Amino acid sequence: MNKIPASCPQCGADKIKGMTCREQLAGILAWEWHDPVLYAEHFLTVASYNLQHPAQFTDESIVKLREAFIDHLDNGTPTKVLRRRMAKFATGEKKVLKNFPVRQMILRHWNMTIADVYLPSSPEG
Repeated sequence: MNKIPASCPQCGADKIKGMTCREQLAGILAWEWHDPVLYAEHFLTVASYNLQHPAQFTDESIVKLREAFIDHLDNGTPTKVLRRRMAKFATGEKKVLKNFPVRQMILRHWNMTIADVYLPSSPEG
């Protein structure tokens, strides 16, 4: 019998009200549809999550995503520019996802995870 872990095997986030970190991300993404301020941060929300959950992505994809994230933080590059850059990177024959057999989850501890920002009673920007 497969037991679902109490915390994420990649980022170490605890479940909140039984929700995995992926489900918590889905909750935040749903809130974005109703909150333009929160939606403005969509790229950063998803990038943060993906950087903390890299198992499904190729090494090159994670490097490019990290570079984009740092470019925004250090240089203030607008997220619309970063989205275009990432879309251009991922076009054509470029593979951004690893095949399932080679995906390996490695636990890395973070100072903050999705569980620290997902507040089920407070879907506010």
